This record gives sequence, C-alpha cells and structure tokens, in this order.
Amino acid sequence: MTGSASAKEEVEKLGIPGNKITVIPHGVVLEKPKIISAKEKIFTLVFLGVLSKDKGIENALACFLKLKDYKFQFWVVGKPETKEYGEKIKNLVKRLDLKEKIKFFGFVSQKEKFELLSRSHLLINPSAREGWGLVNIEANSMGVPVVAYKSAGLVDSVNDGKSGVFCDKNSPEDLAESVLELSKDWEKYEKLSKGAFLWSREFSWDKSSDLSRKLINEILG
Repeated sequence: MTGSASAKEEVEKLGIPGNKITVIPHGVVLEKPKIISAKEKIFTLVFLGVLSKDKGIENALACFLKLKDYKFQFWVVGKPETKEYGEKIKNLVKRLDLKEKIKFFGFVSQKEKFELLSRSHLLINPSAREGWGLVNIEANSMGVPVVAYKSAGLVDSVNDGKSGVFCDKNSPEDLAESVLELSKDWEKYEKLSKGAFLWSREFSWDKSSDLSRKLINEILG
C-alpha cells in the first residue's frame, strides 16, 4: 500500500509487481484559522517547506529574481535543512540583491502556517521530487493555487488546471512565466482558487481509513 502513484512506481522498481500494490491517497488534517485573513494588497508568492536543494529553494530564489522588478512580495516559510545550508541561502539572497523583497519566517506553528497561506496568492513548489506533496493540499485548502514543477509526487498532489498549474519545463524561468500569467489573468486565477479549495476536500483521513479497511478485508477474504 502506498500513498501516491509516484510512490507506487518507486516500489515497482524494487521488483514488486504493480498488481500487488494499492494506492490509497493520504489524508490531510487541515487546521483552518478561525478567521480567514484578507489577501495581502501586494501579490504574494510563498515557498513552504524545508529549505534544501531537493525542495527547490534555490530554484525558488532564481524565480524570485526573474520577478524582482514586478510588484510582488516573496515569503519563505520553513527552516533550513542544516545551519550551514541556511547560511548559504542567506548569502545567495544577499548576492542576488533580494533581501528587500523576501521575508523569511523560519519555522512556524500550524496555526501561523495556515494564516500565512490564507494571506498569500500563490504557492510555488519547485521540488525535485516528493512522496506526495502535502504542502500543495494545505495551500489549496486556503484557496491558494500552486505553480509547481512536474516532478514525482507533485504530479499526484497538483490537479493541473484545477488546483494549480505545472511549468512547461522544470526551470525557474518557466516558473516565473507561469506566475506572471496567473497574476495578469484574474479570471483564471479565481477559477483556480475555487478549484484548489474543492480539490483539497478530496483528501481526508476518514476516506483513507475506509479505503484501507476495504483493502484489508479483501486480503483477509
């Protein structure tokens, strides 16, 4: 039993037949703020997750650089993978002259995370690979669409054209281009925002538990 089609493919590579593997989507506990905050007046992009190369923080910064001269603001929510990598990111931000455009929040509580998401406009997710991509669903639950790389795990948690969009190519340039397109097409953005919220409702632990019990009963006969 795996939580995504991408994870199933990885297990198959280990020699386990596909017909012996069942995909049961993850459930999600969504802690909504009691009061949904108004969106920021400035179009706000958020990167959410551990700051590491695999999670794509360097690609996110390269994307921010492409959008530096537009009226956007950039939020980075999450702690560095290591202290040394955190220093590397700080130096990179300084070298790219992005210090005045980016706000680093570090590690935040669940409550603050959802509050920040509710105030933002887009989640960008340039992760190289995920088991699934929980942050996408968390953002969607706040009506926040995702602009993502088309990579393992993200292809399972982003419903292209409904809850967000994939880049044509997995590059900071295409990431920035997709962001610009949505920021200029408010009708499309609003459609994705509504679709994102509906997509997030598809994932619950009750549904996952029911599917798991059904599978176990089938195995036991």
